[in-house]
Amino acid sequence: MANRRTFLRASGGALTAAAMLKSASAQDATPDASPAVPSAKVDIATLPLIKPGVLTVHADQPLYEPWFVDNDPTNGKGFESAITYALANALGFTNEQVEWGYTSFNTSYAPGPKDFDFYITEVSITEDRAKAVSFSDPYYESPLVTVVKADSPILEATSVEELRQYKFGTQVGTIYHTFIENTIKPEQDVLVYDTNLDSLTALENGTVDAVLQSLQIGIFNVTIQYDDLALGGIVPGSTSDLGLVFELGSELVPYLNAAIAEIKANGVQEALVQEWLPIPPELQTYSV
Repeated sequence: MANRRTFLRASGGALTAAAMLKSASAQDATPDASPAVPSAKVDIATLPLIKPGVLTVHADQPLYEPWFVDNDPTNGKGFESAITYALANALGFTNEQVEWGYTSFNTSYAPGPKDFDFYITEVSITEDRAKAVSFSDPYYESPLVTVVKADSPILEATSVEELRQYKFGTQVGTIYHTFIENTIKPEQDVLVYDTNLDSLTALENGTVDAVLQSLQIGIFNVTIQYDDLALGGIVPGSTSDLGLVFELGSELVPYLNAAIAEIKANGVQEALVQEWLPIPPELQTYSV
């Protein structure tokens, strides 16, 4: 999406990243434990950093829950603050060696030199953006959900096949557009709009029956933005993939990819997802 959106922190709790790291370390010391996850740690003096010995990370302003807390990326609270420190620690940086700065969301993936090692503020990986910047592997794959009117008969649908009879709206050129056309395959023509807000307005006024959103945006839509909308369900096999943003061709990408792989393999990333971005337990996943 071209513009940042604010999000509502979903409720829930899980093991903290620190607890997961401690658990992983204990398992490594146990003879019968599963094989240890390969370490991403490197000699940070050899990394091509903006500032030697310091990991320079930029984010947008203001910052919102559940991605950051109290508009402060340095406190380790919120999914993206916490995962940044988890990735830095996996590489061998201490928390004190992470230095935060500001770059606006749209500027983060614009062409040109960058004054950060990487940027993190819910940037979806897209082919167009990848022409101007480099992305890491996804550090979070957000499921896509239908958003509908709170009194809509579409809320009775339990399968993708049942969704096909309804009229969908979407923003042009988005992953939402792609998944509606290729996965849901509605019987009626999809109405395409210039912005995501336009598609939501069409839903609000009854021009379309449903739109597709990433989970956290959908939660924001139905709890904060509109009084008469509801989440319908998760579309299986669909995600909005968020990636770290780097200057095009950055040699840091493989190092951060290794760190992402490590915190996924040892359970730290999943613990942070459960703590900050849990799927509402009552939300269905449509059958195929």
